[in-house]
Amino acid sequence: MNCAEKLPEPIRRPCEFKLSILIVNYNSGEMLLDCLDSISATVKTVPCEVIVVDNNSQDGSVPTAREKHPEVRFIENDFNNWFTGGTNQAIEASRGEYLLCLNPDTLCHENAIDDLVSFLDCNPRAGLAAPKLLNGDGSLQSSCRNILKSRYLLLRHILPWRALPNSWRKRAVLEYWDHDETIRSDWIIGACILVRRETIEEVGLKDEGFPMFHEETDWCYRMEKAGWGIWFVHTAVITHFGSQSAIKYWGGDLILEFYRGKHRFLRKHFGLLPLFLHRFLLAGLLFLRLAAVLIRRIFSGNAQLKQKTSFLRRGIAIQLGLTGKK
Repeated sequence: MNCAEKLPEPIRRPCEFKLSILIVNYNSGEMLLDCLDSISATVKTVPCEVIVVDNNSQDGSVPTAREKHPEVRFIENDFNNWFTGGTNQAIEASRGEYLLCLNPDTLCHENAIDDLVSFLDCNPRAGLAAPKLLNGDGSLQSSCRNILKSRYLLLRHILPWRALPNSWRKRAVLEYWDHDETIRSDWIIGACILVRRETIEEVGLKDEGFPMFHEETDWCYRMEKAGWGIWFVHTAVITHFGSQSAIKYWGGDLILEFYRGKHRFLRKHFGLLPLFLHRFLLAGLLFLRLAAVLIRRIFSGNAQLKQKTSFLRRGIAIQLGLTGKK
């Protein structure tokens, strides 16, 4: 999709539910069933609907989930419409005032979703609210960010970033902090985000030019520009096991697809100069890593170093625009 193309707009219709929970499934296995079980056990907001869009899964996850949760509406594609396309399908099929975009590799904790609903009820200019995310082992999963300005992008890749004080890094990118307060953010990881339908009707659906990564960054950025607040709500808690469907599909190339999504976001919203700066700095960083790996390979026959060499070479090619994909 060309960045200049008009984004699809959601169909405007009267709301029949307070909450629509929207899940895009692709070979998520038992995680989909566990996610639906957690919704049934914890979500008290009514009336509520749950919609699962399945992208042609072949693992039997949908028949199993349908049998145990007949109240859920399933939309089954005979092709992979990707995460963003599947989410847009679910939005257009939904009838809720608030729309919860929820990954299938998540577990809802008690009151988490209801707290997000209450937050939007109490803050009419909040367009999106998201919970604290935990990893499967219970540790914190960093989930909200500030847009990385060019000056911070430069410092991020040149300075010894991890040696800098957490307070400075938090101010720069809102990444390294305890997630122990409710605050506004520039964008939130899309594993669990509650969005106001009114907001979507104003800014449009997700941009399907981002099939898997940075679509939530783009969405949040458009909401902010339209005057809607993006909020991290620390009292709501969700466990997120982390991009399981994407890992199955891309494997080790996951980060390379992440790079491509970031390039498109920078080009779309900030133009060619910040994109060039980002690509130049990352290419330089990857060159240094590649040099270190090649030196290690001289003294080692470790097969993993050969795989890492291939990965770094492809990463450099993406940063330099030497591949067919953008």
